[in-house]
Amino acid sequence: MILVVGLMVAAVQLNFNSNKPEAQLQQESARFASVFNLAAEYSLLNNLELGLYIQNNTYQFVGFDGVSWTTIPDNKLFDIYQLPDMFTMNLVFDDLPMEQPSLVSRELFQLDEDAIQDLEDDASDEQPVIIPQVYILSGGDITPFRMVFSFADLFDVEQDIAYAVTGLYSAPVRVSEPIINGDFSELSGESDAL
Repeated sequence: MILVVGLMVAAVQLNFNSNKPEAQLQQESARFASVFNLAAEYSLLNNLELGLYIQNNTYQFVGFDGVSWTTIPDNKLFDIYQLPDMFTMNLVFDDLPMEQPSLVSRELFQLDEDAIQDLEDDASDEQPVIIPQVYILSGGDITPFRMVFSFADLFDVEQDIAYAVTGLYSAPVRVSEPIINGDFSELSGESDAL
C-alpha cells in the first residue's frame, strides 16, 4: 500500500514539474528540432526540396513544386504550428560558426519580380505567397540557421532562459543547453535533438 501511494505521489510530482514554464520551453524547442530533423529525412527520402516558413510566432514546412511553395499534403507534423503565447521564437542567421561557404542560397529559389507578381495576383487573401526563410534540399543540405526559443516579454519568469536550435549545413539540428540571461557565448554544449 505504501508503495502504491509513493508511486502516485511521484507521478503527481513528475506531472507538476513537467508543467513548469521552463520545462515547457524546453519541450517546444525539442519539438521544433525533432520535426525539423524529420522534415530533413522526408526531403532526402522523397527527393523533395522543403522550406521552413516562419510568420507571427508560427512555423510550418512547405514543399517546392517547381513553381511555388505549397503545403505538404497528408503530413500533419509539417502543418502550421502555433507556439503558445507565453513563448517567442527568433530566427538568427548571424554569429554562426561558418567553416565553409553555404551551398544553399536564397537565390536558388528566388523568383523574378514578374513571377512573384503573377503568384500574388493568383493568390487569394487567405493564401499569401510563401517564401521560406530556411531551405532543406533533397541532397541533405540546409541553410545554416539558429532558432532561439524564449519567454515572451509579458511573461514573468524567475530567470531569463532560452534554448537555441542550431543547424549548420546539414541535419540533424541540435538543441542547446539552457541559455541563461542571453549568454550565447557557450553554445558548444548543444546536444542531440530528441
